[in-house]
Amino acid sequence: MWGQCRGQSIVLPHLTHFSTTDDVFACFATPSVMWRLLSLETDDFMTLSQALGKEFDSPETADLKFSVDGKYIYVHKAVLKIRCEHFRSMFQSHWSEDLQDVIEIEQFSYPVYRSFLHFLYTDTVELPPEDAIGLLDLATSYCENRLKRLCQQIIKRGITVDNAFTLLSAAVRYDAEDLEEFCFRFCVNHLTRVTQTAAFWQVDGAMLKEFISRASRCGAFKN
Repeated sequence: MWGQCRGQSIVLPHLTHFSTTDDVFACFATPSVMWRLLSLETDDFMTLSQALGKEFDSPETADLKFSVDGKYIYVHKAVLKIRCEHFRSMFQSHWSEDLQDVIEIEQFSYPVYRSFLHFLYTDTVELPPEDAIGLLDLATSYCENRLKRLCQQIIKRGITVDNAFTLLSAAVRYDAEDLEEFCFRFCVNHLTRVTQTAAFWQVDGAMLKEFISRASRCGAFKN
């Protein structure tokens, strides 16, 4: 770019990180302008993933529904069988669930199970860290390793002083070693504040002793 850029005169061409002239004019021209006519065309085409995600929890096309906490989640058997080994096994002829139109789920909460099924349709997860713990439990039970990694990422992004020890306990319980190390380091780095939270004193004695022993080996109590 060169010329009058945000009120300043650039004499020599200057390299930018932009890949189109549209972005350059929008960001550096005064005022921001387009250097050519803008044409808007509507495109109602949906990709396969978009179409699949749109049909999640749709009573109109579903051939199966899960009942969780008194609420229904509408799904398609074919999608579940293609996307998840657990359901592929479940819908074999020798499983009673293969003949059912409604399957009751009691082990997991509605937000957790709906998020899991939504993941099978979209490859995305949107849950607060506290609910992600339950989804981590489900992912471990169903051997969904990619989902397990996504849950760990959500928990890492949402860790705070107040929930750190709860998340650490969950990581230990579900054998998530990378997440466990991350939560442990967070707790040690904020030790004074973490030990004053309710979550710290609500864990069982064995977990508390193990944390104190491990933290001491890291020099947390050297003063």
